[in-house]
This record gives sequence, C-alpha cells and structure tokens, in this order.
Amino acid sequence: MKWLMRQKKADPFTEQFVCELHKRLFGQVWDWAGSFRKTGKNIGCDAIQIGIELRNLLDDARYWVEHDTYPAKELAARFHHRLVAIHPFPNGNGRHS
Repeated sequence: MKWLMRQKKADPFTEQFVCELHKRLFGQVWDWAGSFRKTGKNIGCDAIQIGIELRNLLDDARYWVEHDTYPAKELAARFHHRLVAIHPFPNGNGRHS
C-alpha cells in the first residue's frame, strides 16, 4: 500500500504497472512474481496471447475511465473479471486483480 500511495505519476493502464504491482504483492512469496506465465492453465487465454489480451483490457479500461462509461464499482468488476479470465500469472491472479 505504501508503494501504491507513492505512485503519483504511475499509469495503471500499462503492462509495466500490472507486472510491478504483482511483483510487489507476491515477490516475497514467489521468485517469478511479476512475470507472465509461460504454460497453459485450465483457465485463461493461451500463454502466447497474454500480452495482446492484457493490452486490449488496459486500453478498454483507460477508455472506460476517460469517458465515464461505467460506475466505479461496475468498472472494477468488469476489470477484475477480464483480468482473471486472461490469467496472466501462474498464481495470484484473483488477489492481484
């Protein structure tokens, strides 16, 4: 939380921010924290598509915020659902999203 509060100019709609947040949350638990999965799972898109699907989600979320498309709670629910569906990391996706 301290790190997050210090992020005055951070852009949360970037792959770098998403990965850094995951690493900050779980870096003391898993050495690979903040790195995308490289294998298939029973949930999520193909590993090779993670970057593309994440970029699409982040672009959509930026649009939603900039154009006040959804109320905050609905936007958060939509973002959470899609990020979990992408399942970019081997573990911690639900807690991270």
